[in-house]
Amino acid sequence: MIINRGFSLVELLIAMLLGAVLLGFTVQIFASLTASSRQSQQLAQLQQNGQLALNLLHNELQNTGFWGGISHNDISEALVDMPPPLPDCKEGDIDSGSFPIAGQAFTSIYAITAAPGRQLNCLTSLVSNSEVLQLKRAIGLAVLRAELRPNRFYIAPHWQQSRFISHDSADLADDSVFYPYQHLLFYIQHQRVDEQIVPVLMRKRLVRSSSGVARIATDSIIDGVERLHFEFGIDANLDGSLNYTLPTALMTNLHWQQQHGRIVSIRFYVLLRSILPDRRYVNQQTYQMGASRFVAPDDHYRRLLLVGSVYFNNATYE
Repeated sequence: MIINRGFSLVELLIAMLLGAVLLGFTVQIFASLTASSRQSQQLAQLQQNGQLALNLLHNELQNTGFWGGISHNDISEALVDMPPPLPDCKEGDIDSGSFPIAGQAFTSIYAITAAPGRQLNCLTSLVSNSEVLQLKRAIGLAVLRAELRPNRFYIAPHWQQSRFISHDSADLADDSVFYPYQHLLFYIQHQRVDEQIVPVLMRKRLVRSSSGVARIATDSIIDGVERLHFEFGIDANLDGSLNYTLPTALMTNLHWQQQHGRIVSIRFYVLLRSILPDRRYVNQQTYQMGASRFVAPDDHYRRLLLVGSVYFNNATYE
């Protein structure tokens, strides 16, 4: 006679214990793989966004100081065929805004440190202690009369009297050469992205509306850019070589207006932050951005600091 006997209580307990141990190992391995995957994904995203930011700033900065063969001083006295945008982006006695205005300074490059409240007449809700960069330049790609686009403004350089013009400006010779004109600002602002509050690299730019009116458009460029810092190379004796470098905070109105030498280069620091936090990671690092410093506030965001620089080969002021 065969007697079927089940597992004893001890055997069941041992089996359950072994199963719990194996399940614990499995959960731990899965959690470790998930954390490793999250880290790899965030680092890859930081690298990708960082490269985009470096390329963007380098491309926008490389033609700084170029005015189609005309000096900056001559451009400051150019005729303007259209009213400025309202509100325009400008800084008090440093700069007249998008276009030259008689009796006022017209500045091609300057930066400020972001603070609470309204700044540059067109910016609000900036990320404090980051910096804002403003650029004006001609794009180094000349076009003919038939190639003028209705959504752009242009510079018509001339040794006697240059002009800022649009597609509809009168008295434009068909054989004249025109250069697209840009007025840009880069800054950091918090935006809501996928239910997260994220620092975003923003851009304001001068455009021409379908009705022919000048206006300042706003674009979200790159998510996760947390800080910008700029340092400017000064040619003090106008011999074409760099004499010293100053951070934004130490630049004066006379520096921006090229009265204390010539701005010939810019070094830019871009600090990026992961979009999502990682609760298994605590950031206690210090990021040295030239003369500026960012100390991570013991949060759960990974960061990446990148540096680039541009020398202004085309800058002409006299």
